[in-house]
Amino acid sequence: MTGNVWALLAAAVGGGGLAGVVTTLIAGMLARPKTRADAVKVLTDSALQQVNELQERTAEAEREASAARVEVAETRRQMRELAGEIDAAVATLRTWRAAILSTPGVPEPLLVMVRDPGGTINGRHL
Repeated sequence: MTGNVWALLAAAVGGGGLAGVVTTLIAGMLARPKTRADAVKVLTDSALQQVNELQERTAEAEREASAARVEVAETRRQMRELAGEIDAAVATLRTWRAAILSTPGVPEPLLVMVRDPGGTINGRHL
C-alpha cells in the first residue's frame, strides 16, 4: 500500500502540482493522524482538483485561440479589401497621369510633377 501512496504522490508531483500536493499533505497530516486509506483519498482528491483546474485552463486557452483565429481571419479579409482599394486608386492615378501627359497645353510644372511622381505608392510604381 505504501507503494501506491508514493506512486500517487509521484504522479501528482510529476503533473506540476507540487505546491498543492505538499500543502494538502501537510494540512491533512497535521489535522489528525490518517490511515493509509485516508491519505490515498486526500492525494486522489488533490490530484482530481488539479486535473479539473488544468482542464478549465486548457478549455479557456482553446477558446482564446479560437477567438484569435477568427480575429486573424477578419484582419486578413480587411487587408485584402484594402489592397483592392489601393490597387483601384493606383489604377485611377495611372489613368489621370496618362491623360495629363497626353493632353497638349498642360503647364510645365504639372508635367514635371506627373512625369516623376516621386517613386512608389505603397510599393506600387505609378
